Amino acid sequence: MTIYTADMIGKKFSIVDELMMLNPHQTPLVSRLGFGEAVTNTTHEWFEDAMFSFESTADGAFLVSDTTIKVVDAEPFRTEQVIRNGDELMLVTAVNGATKELTVVRGHASTTAEPITSGGKIEVMFVEGQEGRDARQARYKKRVKKSNITQIFDDTIEVTGTAQSVTQYGISDIYENEKQKKQVELALQLEKAIINGILYEDGDKRLMKGIRDYIATNVTNASNAALTIDMINDLAQQQYEKGAFNEGGQFAIMVGAKQKRKLSKLDENKIILPRADDTRGSAVDRIVTDFGEFDIMLNNNLRPDELLIVDTNRIKIRPLKDRDFFHKYLGDKGDYVTGMLVGEYTLEFKQEAAHGRLHNLA
Repeated sequence: MTIYTADMIGKKFSIVDELMMLNPHQTPLVSRLGFGEAVTNTTHEWFEDAMFSFESTADGAFLVSDTTIKVVDAEPFRTEQVIRNGDELMLVTAVNGATKELTVVRGHASTTAEPITSGGKIEVMFVEGQEGRDARQARYKKRVKKSNITQIFDDTIEVTGTAQSVTQYGISDIYENEKQKKQVELALQLEKAIINGILYEDGDKRLMKGIRDYIATNVTNASNAALTIDMINDLAQQQYEKGAFNEGGQFAIMVGAKQKRKLSKLDENKIILPRADDTRGSAVDRIVTDFGEFDIMLNNNLRPDELLIVDTNRIKIRPLKDRDFFHKYLGDKGDYVTGMLVGEYTLEFKQEAAHGRLHNLA
């Protein structure tokens, strides 16, 4: 039983340890990630590095005789590069970034020139090295600044003198009991914001950007089809091709209750039960794909028609300095006592192309 006295009025007492003991099935992501280092501003910024891409696509169709090729993105290309279209190699002799046009030598290195289809992949292979040449002109890709804002989560406890005095069945301290319930509610609000948050700021009111809104590169519309292992593999392949799995990571599949049941039924006809086993049914906690094994995180704060593949190593929940969840006892306000629970947090979501989302599942 906690004794609240006059000398505690207005003082902040951290409740982070109590929050982390909550049932992980209520706030599975908060429980898994924990809380990172504090940020020092309501706008939290970080920088991300990226390599030059090694491919683009043709913006239009081109004949075997065409030596000027327009591409969707000219950034990957530089002069004296060998690039590929199908089985044909081409040598880049000039790049016009403004018009996104490449001047090339067709059929380079004794290869046969091929027609270029609209949308066809144009892939960077390597530079054409030359013995004794001068240093190649350097190029630099700037780091990209990313940001999110902090969001305040708060609630108030108010208990009348009568409620404190009467016997409450099974409750020794009605104020402490209310405090515990509010902690669960605030932790759930934080979990919902991390996943579903939409970036919004209006004066001193702020909402953080959540995971769903961050993922933009690897997004697949299932068109109301039922979830299959091929869909998961296809999404993982998109992430792989963006470099997601090259440096390890801690990847997990996040789903709500509906898609979790679908996952448990995948290939259930291939499950073999020992003869001595007197149990039936199947539940899946890990999925094996062509790109690794992923834990399954059941999280009912997702939409029932979606599945996320996220790298938890690239996600951090960070409090504003001195604003991690705390309780402040406000004391008597007449014939009742009050207190306040407050926390201010933001989501740091790095390299969104490493994560993926399936939506509009049956």
